[in-house]
Amino acid sequence: MTSTSPDASRKSSALSASWQGALFALAATVVWSFNFIAARGLIDTIPPCTLAFGRWLTAFLAVLPFALPALRREWRHFLPHWGYYLLVSLIGIAFFNTAIYKGAHTVPALNMTLIATTAPLFTLLLARLFFGEGINALRAAGIVTAFCGVILLICRGDLGVLASLSFHEGDLLLLAASLSFSIYTLLVRKKPEGCGLLSYFAITFGLGMILLLPAAVWEYAQGMRIQFTPTLAGGLLYMGLGASLLAFWCWAKAISLIGPGRSSIIYYSLPLFAGIEAVLFLGEPVLWVHFVSGALIVGGLVMSTGEKKRIH
Repeated sequence: MTSTSPDASRKSSALSASWQGALFALAATVVWSFNFIAARGLIDTIPPCTLAFGRWLTAFLAVLPFALPALRREWRHFLPHWGYYLLVSLIGIAFFNTAIYKGAHTVPALNMTLIATTAPLFTLLLARLFFGEGINALRAAGIVTAFCGVILLICRGDLGVLASLSFHEGDLLLLAASLSFSIYTLLVRKKPEGCGLLSYFAITFGLGMILLLPAAVWEYAQGMRIQFTPTLAGGLLYMGLGASLLAFWCWAKAISLIGPGRSSIIYYSLPLFAGIEAVLFLGEPVLWVHFVSGALIVGGLVMSTGEKKRIH
């Protein structure tokens, strides 16, 4: 009868946690990849702040019934950390997605996708600066490989496209959104003890919704109106249940398992999934560049998220 050594068992558990974290981060990225398409598709039916408010209202109402028992048990843990929850709600809930929806009114999809790839770089730099999270040679090579795949995909194989890009105020707004997402990712890692994920989401979603309410009211006072359509209803359900509740839960799980740096590297796959969705749902043609860039992105992700082997 054979027995497993404690070291082998710990190694197996670590590997399992590493793969689980990568899969959770990948799932969140897949869901979020639809967000840019939805944002562009709804710009003519609902103002940006009102859209963000409706999204988080939907998410809050969906999570609240399940979170109530936990909120009753854990409410004493929230008061000493009210500043933390307010900051997370402001940066990750109220500002981040609202900036994307606002930018979608003026920024082409090409620019939106390109700017989105800066989020992993911000996260890696901030994680290194504040948490001392290392970047070894293999991870650095993986980051560069994945980034080259992203650029190739965005340019459709023609690097001359980069020279024709122009950046304006909307682009700067989206750049600020990428930075805010990176800060949110790091803040999730510092979630106070004694607060479960359901409580965490109920509090941050609710606070974010409250913070967005004055902006939504202002848009209404300015004469901006909602055009109620089935597409809008479907978009709000997707944003509230998928891009908010499901994706944020997967992202939080990924951060708890593999950390913010490695989770954010997987975010590089967002343009890849957006390209696949464009082929499936918008009928765009499949080109050689999709296969080459896809191989570079996937290869870079495998290199940068794998565990560094030790030689004994």
